[in-house]
Amino acid sequence: MEVTENDGSPWWKKGLPFQCQQSGKCCHARGAYSWVYVNWRERQKIAEHLGLSLEDFNRRHTLSDDRGNRILRFENGHCTFLKNNACQIHEVKPVQCRTWPFWEELLESEEIYRREVMSFCPGSNQGALVPGHEIARQLQESKDAVLEEE
Repeated sequence: MEVTENDGSPWWKKGLPFQCQQSGKCCHARGAYSWVYVNWRERQKIAEHLGLSLEDFNRRHTLSDDRGNRILRFENGHCTFLKNNACQIHEVKPVQCRTWPFWEELLESEEIYRREVMSFCPGSNQGALVPGHEIARQLQESKDAVLEEE
């Protein structure tokens, strides 16, 4: 449940400062955050980028979760595409990666955002204010990507 202000709008409606610091911290497993969902279109795009067939990509770089969703493999506590704190598929990275930290579960309340993002991510509270409408767009993009059928 998203905590809202008195007028019914989300607590983050005025925006949040964020600028990626390329620390790679978001690519590491941490508690409940230890997977990256990748839909068919994202897997196809990454496979092409790597010069692999979709079957080879799926076999080498993904697993199926309990519900049959494809997720990127994590080894040694981080995404297998993280090398020297840099994403090796940055140009084609999944929506879930591109929309960090503006995920529904992280924006549920200001308290959760402070605990799960601000205490962890060096990019939070940095840089320009990301406007509320852009945060809402990224939230929707993330939801759409997860719901996308194969």
